[in-house]
Amino acid sequence: MIDFSYKKENDNISIGIKTDSTEVGTLFRITTCLYALKMDIISGEILTIEENGKDYTLDTFLIHSEDENANAAFQLGVLMDSVFSKQEDIAKLLESYHLTEPPVELFFKENPEFIFTDDEESGTTCFYLESGSGRGLLYHITRILMNNHVDVIAGKIETDNLLGRAKDTFYLKDRSGKPFGNSELVEKLRGEILKPVKN
Repeated sequence: MIDFSYKKENDNISIGIKTDSTEVGTLFRITTCLYALKMDIISGEILTIEENGKDYTLDTFLIHSEDENANAAFQLGVLMDSVFSKQEDIAKLLESYHLTEPPVELFFKENPEFIFTDDEESGTTCFYLESGSGRGLLYHITRILMNNHVDVIAGKIETDNLLGRAKDTFYLKDRSGKPFGNSELVEKLRGEILKPVKN
């Protein structure tokens, strides 16, 4: 199930996504759809909510499309529906988009920050990321989180347009549903995020 809404805001598009898909990798599916359609998240909020005893993912994003395409938001809605409602295999679905790896070295060339701290109140690990911004950054980050079975419970995405910096905060749990700020997983994630830069 997915509820998708959008509206034009000047040169950007505001979108809302509500889905009963709350498993690990949900945010990666969203960022992959956006990346495939040459869209970049400028700001947004990621939430997990409960309604009538059932969990839902509730996300809102302000996005910018690199293509001047009047049907961009409609195309995104169709792709989201295929990925979530029809549960189609995302890799197979995206074959026609010929995705290339994002320019990770550009995102992290100037003093990237990766701060992991456990948040006792929410029972999650808070991951603060500050780096260069651009299309593909969140696709790169969320893919690594998914591959390590890290669940994104909530988050806030912000872009400092003046400095061209992403300032994103994510609240995470490991595969056992616990915070992991003091575990080896932190260094594993940091290493994998920066691996394309080190190669």
